[in-house]
Amino acid sequence: MQYITRVTVALMLAAASLAYPAAQILNKEAPIRVGHYHLNVSSVAEHKRFWVDTLGGKPGKFGNEETVAFGDVLLFLKEQKPTGGSRGTVLDHIGLASPDVPALAAKVVAAGFKRTVGRETAATAAQPAGGVSAVYGRFEYLLGPDDVKVEVVTATDPKTALPINHHHVHWINPQYVEMRDWYVKTLDATPRTGANTFTDYFAGADLPGIGYMLNFFRLEREATLTGTAGRVIDHVGFEVRNLEEFCKKLEAKGIKLTQPYHRLPALNNIASATFVDPWGTVIELTEGLDKAL
Repeated sequence: MQYITRVTVALMLAAASLAYPAAQILNKEAPIRVGHYHLNVSSVAEHKRFWVDTLGGKPGKFGNEETVAFGDVLLFLKEQKPTGGSRGTVLDHIGLASPDVPALAAKVVAAGFKRTVGRETAATAAQPAGGVSAVYGRFEYLLGPDDVKVEVVTATDPKTALPINHHHVHWINPQYVEMRDWYVKTLDATPRTGANTFTDYFAGADLPGIGYMLNFFRLEREATLTGTAGRVIDHVGFEVRNLEEFCKKLEAKGIKLTQPYHRLPALNNIASATFVDPWGTVIELTEGLDKAL
């Protein structure tokens, strides 16, 4: 798998509560779940200060690569200067969950990092602020090194009561509904329904056997969004059961694989494939990465 051999940022996930969008640490038998992110970073040390010392992730190693764990979620940090932050790309931010969001946000600011906004309208672009959601309580948007954007929401589910955990993936796009529908078709997801799950600026989708995971904002300011390749969040990955068969289904849906299904003998025979969504998000699919870790 070329992306992992170049250092992938892995985020191993499992299931979430459907009623409450909890961090995903339960259902490792789900057919598809968020698998990893690849981060290009100017300084591994500075990113560890953000992800480990400030946010509370657990440092580790994968081969020669630095990792940070959030429960069963791993980030791999590749020291390679990114071409830009996550803001300005279609993959706007990574969602995390913590029991005490205000305290964590205060710690982030005290460490010299910044608060920021979610939907960047002309009126709010320079006005960082947290808030309260009917879906997941208190939340904050934070900005780490290399302008990597993170949202932290409130973790209240006792099944996922860790100090901090992964929570969701969040894109931004003027075609936010079309993007949601594309991921529903591509990843066999389900459009989210019910209160607070679809508005004139937000749409969501749930992964089978997982639940709350894929979120989409409407772009509300004059801007040109770019793809993810080379940015601080270079790509998002999904761990897939029966990946070879899944790749055949993708091709039958008209999705071209930029890297076809292949195995990596040097990495415990992990399987991998890569493609790019219509808006420029690089997506890697893996099978067996969690076993290799």
